[in-house]
Amino acid sequence: MNKKVNHIDKIMGADDGAIFMASTLGVFVILSLFSMFLLRFIINENRDMGHYIMDIKARNLALSGMERGLQQYRSTRSPATIQGTFNTGNYNITYDTLRNESQSNLPYTNYVCMKSRATIDNVERNVRLYLSSFPEAFCMSFYGNNEGSTTFSPAQGSITGPIFFRGDISTTIVNPTNTKYTSTGNGGILLSSSPPFPSLSTTDYEALLSSINYSHSGSSYNNFALSFDRVNDYVKINNTNDINLGTHTQRTIEAWFKVDNKDLSAKQVIYEEGAHIRGLNIYIYSGSLYLGGWNEPNGESDWEGTWLSTAGIQNNTWYHVALTLNGGNSVSNNALKGYLNGVEFGSGTGSKLWAHSGDITIGRNGGTKFLQGGDNTSVGEYFGGDIDEIRIWNIARSQAQLSAMKDTVLSGNESGLVAYLNLQENSGSTANDQTSENNDGTIYGATWTYGPFVYTYNGQTINLSQYPDNTFRFNGDLILTNSTVTGTGYFAVKGNLTIGSSTSFNSKITVVSSGNISVSSSQLGANIRKPVIVFCKGTCTFSNSSTFFGLLISKGSSLSISGSTINGAILNYSQTFQLNNSTNIVGSVVSDYSIQFQDSNSTITKGGLPPFFGVNTGLVPMVVPGTYLEY
Repeated sequence: MNKKVNHIDKIMGADDGAIFMASTLGVFVILSLFSMFLLRFIINENRDMGHYIMDIKARNLALSGMERGLQQYRSTRSPATIQGTFNTGNYNITYDTLRNESQSNLPYTNYVCMKSRATIDNVERNVRLYLSSFPEAFCMSFYGNNEGSTTFSPAQGSITGPIFFRGDISTTIVNPTNTKYTSTGNGGILLSSSPPFPSLSTTDYEALLSSINYSHSGSSYNNFALSFDRVNDYVKINNTNDINLGTHTQRTIEAWFKVDNKDLSAKQVIYEEGAHIRGLNIYIYSGSLYLGGWNEPNGESDWEGTWLSTAGIQNNTWYHVALTLNGGNSVSNNALKGYLNGVEFGSGTGSKLWAHSGDITIGRNGGTKFLQGGDNTSVGEYFGGDIDEIRIWNIARSQAQLSAMKDTVLSGNESGLVAYLNLQENSGSTANDQTSENNDGTIYGATWTYGPFVYTYNGQTINLSQYPDNTFRFNGDLILTNSTVTGTGYFAVKGNLTIGSSTSFNSKITVVSSGNISVSSSQLGANIRKPVIVFCKGTCTFSNSSTFFGLLISKGSSLSISGSTINGAILNYSQTFQLNNSTNIVGSVVSDYSIQFQDSNSTITKGGLPPFFGVNTGLVPMVVPGTYLEY
């Protein structure tokens, strides 16, 4: 019995070992499989983590590239492609002024899509955003500081599109410390957030005005003249049938002058022709301006002489003087007239002039006749001061003609003009006649200087490409009539600028004035895609069916638009801002002050803005909110 038990025990012990070994093997297999799974999981996780890290790096690189692109664009307005590397990655920044990343059209013409692509190994990330050449406020009509009396109501003008205002509009009284949003007109919407007021840098505009100076460097446009020392300086025009050797019923003499000392007891001759028998003269004596004429022979008209005078002359001040003669064979009343700055100051008897020799002299007496002291055949009576724009006509110009053209740079082919010395040579000893008559003047001693700074360009074409840096610079008040400004560049006036009578400015021109700008019956810009920029530091006025395409920046005390059409954008800092006589603004208005609608037909309609991409308007470029996208 015991033997059987022992045998059974042996058998059972062997089975337990087998079971143990099998169990151990099973656990090992399970652990091995788990280890393999865990290892595979770790490998996959490491790989995924590596891709995730690379994706983050690529995204950050794309953002870094975009930041560089923003810095470049804000400083240079340059849309140039940017490429770079960082560690093992590459980035590329491009600009598109027309379409987004999906090749859909951009929502506004003044937008640009900036795209940044970054690549690290095989991982690529793309981001984009929109930049605006104008602040986002330009996408709406914006009224700020609109406090006081009501300046707008639905019955007085209309606005189509969203508006932002602070103050009093219609019957709604708003606390000045709060912000009020509303809409009016058809299609208006309620705004949900305040638009930022534009940030404007005037640095470039002020630098342009500062570049207008009196130097001879050639970098500035200046009007030149001749300076006379009252000792021995003069200009002589030789005898000519056009002026003195012929017999003339009508005559006009014009000149600009500035006298150093008007109170001298000696005569200071500005212009003279003839001698003590027949002749004309203009001179300064004892504080007054004189002009005269005579034709003494009994066999001719027996005109003993007439002199007209005015005492309103000041030292070191530019004046325009004109003498006109409209006489016949005998002496008649009101034949001789005198004008100062386009205004008649006297008239007297006169006749026509028979032929007379003795040349024509500017700045000196060559043997003439004066009211004081009679005949003076000796050389002398020199002028002390500056003289410019000598014009001799064989017609009697009217007061209206003199007033309209005295500030005008003539072409030289005007009817009746027989000698025109505009003295723009600024060197040499010859004053060239700008007419076809070749009545040049020879300069003796007189030196070159600067002329008066009030001029009109009438019927002229100003091509900016003909000026250094494509920039027309003018020091003083300037009037443009029936003229055209072409080219691409800058038109800068250090003074008042008057644009009228069908004058036009082509596109891509920046107009800058330190004074007032007045536009009447003229057009600035060709269309909304070919605009101009106007920067005005004084009062700004558009009237009489004027048309404007571009950006208008008003920095003076008032902005007035009457019976005109503005296409584009207005940035107004003027306290007085008026719309009148069916004025239409299509685009947007950003105003620091209220707008006065003075008639029910004036309108502001939200519309397209000029494409000033790549142009420094003075407005800080901005990222359009909500336009960032990763793709």
